[in-house]
Amino acid sequence: MQHRPPRRLLSCRRIPMGVALVLTGILAACSGGAASNTSGGGGGGGNGTQTSTDMGSIVNVNSTTLFSYQDQLKNAASGMVLGVSGQSQTAGTPIVQEANAGSTDSMWHLVPNVYADERINIENMLTHQVIGLSTTESSVGLPSSASMNAGAQALQFSDTGTDDEDWVLYKLTDGNYLIKNHYSGLYLQDEGSNATSSAIIDQGTRSATVTGCQCQEWTLTATTAKAYPMPLTVQGTGVFVHDPNMIQDQNHVYWLYGTHQTIAYSTDLSTFTYTTGTSADGACGATQASDAWLTQDGRCADIGPDFASWKGLQTPPSDNGGLNTDVWAPDVLYANNAYYQYYAIPVEPDPGASCPSTDSACQGGEAIIGLATSPSPSGPWTDQGWVERSWSNTSTPISGFGFVNTTKDNAIDPAPYIDAAGNWWLVYGSWFDGTHIVQLDSSSGLPSATNTQRYAAGFRYWGEEGSFIYPYVVNGTQYYYYFASINPCCSATSTYRIVVGRSTSPTGPFLDRGGQDMESNGGTILLSTHDNIVGPGGQSVFTDTGTNGSASQPTLVYHYYDGNNNGTPTLGINRLGFTSDGWPYVQ
Repeated sequence: MQHRPPRRLLSCRRIPMGVALVLTGILAACSGGAASNTSGGGGGGGNGTQTSTDMGSIVNVNSTTLFSYQDQLKNAASGMVLGVSGQSQTAGTPIVQEANAGSTDSMWHLVPNVYADERINIENMLTHQVIGLSTTESSVGLPSSASMNAGAQALQFSDTGTDDEDWVLYKLTDGNYLIKNHYSGLYLQDEGSNATSSAIIDQGTRSATVTGCQCQEWTLTATTAKAYPMPLTVQGTGVFVHDPNMIQDQNHVYWLYGTHQTIAYSTDLSTFTYTTGTSADGACGATQASDAWLTQDGRCADIGPDFASWKGLQTPPSDNGGLNTDVWAPDVLYANNAYYQYYAIPVEPDPGASCPSTDSACQGGEAIIGLATSPSPSGPWTDQGWVERSWSNTSTPISGFGFVNTTKDNAIDPAPYIDAAGNWWLVYGSWFDGTHIVQLDSSSGLPSATNTQRYAAGFRYWGEEGSFIYPYVVNGTQYYYYFASINPCCSATSTYRIVVGRSTSPTGPFLDRGGQDMESNGGTILLSTHDNIVGPGGQSVFTDTGTNGSASQPTLVYHYYDGNNNGTPTLGINRLGFTSDGWPYVQ
């Protein structure tokens, strides 16, 4: 669950804009003048057919079916389509043009990006990397200065969030499109209108006063293939959830947990019902019956009533009119004949809300990760104490919780897992200094007293959270798959998306499919916005054994903002398949 975006000095690109803008002047300011539409400067002239001075109209990302389907991008001068050189998965591979054979590397997904000025990422449907221009990136995830230059070659990269991966579409009066890089203000092109596969795909200038080059014009054709499979159909009172976590109990009943004290159950993986005082499963016990969640919301709290040890973390408590504490991103592990629930509680009111944007030490990651246990998946739960704490604010920490104001991480989004040797681990954290792994004691579930090392798991300068590690054997190899959500969540225009990496070690390093370390802005896209599925994220994965224990299906669980229902956060479920070389994909 997102605490809030990192408070770091913003590049010009990261200044949010509330409305779609005519970008000619704005981009010139953001890119040091590179966006000015003057002739010359390398590229853009070429030898192709010269077209009119039509600069086109910006394409609204929410008003076209291009964003729901896999698309092909054909160069108007050469008649060839964009692809990936050698169909390589390696990050940094050149984008090329090729004859249209319908291969997967010639299929692209146009994904809405973070801001309200119609920026997109262009995701390849074979490699699930995006088109960028940098040849190198700094350790903090900023593009190289070479990306500003005419002639900078188009390459594929992990979705790092850097400026050179942002593009804007303009539709011309002849029906073709210009694809403009938001960082440089230059246009994607087939350099020199070369009609062979050896052509360099790069960026060039385009004049607003003289005729432009058809080598910068592209036809975009939506195929009949959806960008991603739709989620399974779900219904019931319990499907409106953030940060879902799902397990099956010993009777093969599905239990769903989520942010804001959500708990629901299902016997068929289709209808999810909130637990209540009289529900067939998980009815609230006597001590929970007076809790305000039941009396005011008509459903049980996941953990209720509030633990006495929470007093003071949220003053007043932030839910049900100040009567209950808000619990974030619970994650449940069954072991030792008991259920271990890890959860986060943010400190509220937010002590970091007044942090100045220039104060990098005042970041606002104030939270705890707690542990509760129960013999039942629905509770009642017994408080087992704190697992991790964070206070990333320069102000004096509140007392009673062991906070230290030099903490740089963010104690939220906990996810436990057990490795092949039976060791317990917890991955957690987000935004401020990435995600981390600590070892747990396999009997208590609390931090190990013998191994106190904190391992780095993932980091993305422009935001990563909700990490989840899923141990799974593919083709005889034990992998630990690292899933995370990137970009901002929590709105009807969320640009959340799910990325994945893997390791053969439970503590990493976790590399994505292109070879990029998840600790260095890596992450292969697993699922991004498509159709009405806006901002999928907050994910977890479990192995579904079916209703009789005969099946064994890795299953992705996540939330999305339903574009057909006013952006309501909704449960998404998809099965996962694995490629021959062991990479997961959504089914």
